[in-house]
Amino acid sequence: MKGQTAIEYLMTYGWAILIILIVAGVLAYYGIFAPSGFLGQSVRGFTTVVILQPWSFNVGGVLQANIENRVGQPMNITAIYIIPSSGTGGVANTTNHTFTTAQKQIISASGFSSVVTTGSKTGDTFTYTVAIEYTTDGTSKFNSTGTVSGTFS
Repeated sequence: MKGQTAIEYLMTYGWAILIILIVAGVLAYYGIFAPSGFLGQSVRGFTTVVILQPWSFNVGGVLQANIENRVGQPMNITAIYIIPSSGTGGVANTTNHTFTTAQKQIISASGFSSVVTTGSKTGDTFTYTVAIEYTTDGTSKFNSTGTVSGTFS
């Protein structure tokens, strides 16, 4: 009798644990446990030319960014590159924005729709590497590179 009780006990809890594992697997598959959905927008890695809050990136491929010049002298942004997390298929947007020393300025750059995954919609999460190319004397080109992640607006 003790053996039958033990087997019934193990079978009951075994089925319960199996159901919990299946539900957890389905939730993980649909991205419920993805931390990027809970963290909101983040910017990491930029040094001399920095993207500050507020900034946004929409499914149409338009980057709206609050950029600050931390170079220590006047500079001119000549291009912005956005590279998807896969590392291939990056796109450049040639631009011309002049900044004085320590100036903050909101700029809008479009033409990045090819890096947006087909079928993406507002609220979907993304992570991109962004390189901001700039000059200080008009000839030498420098880059400030970092990672932006968040949800499409």
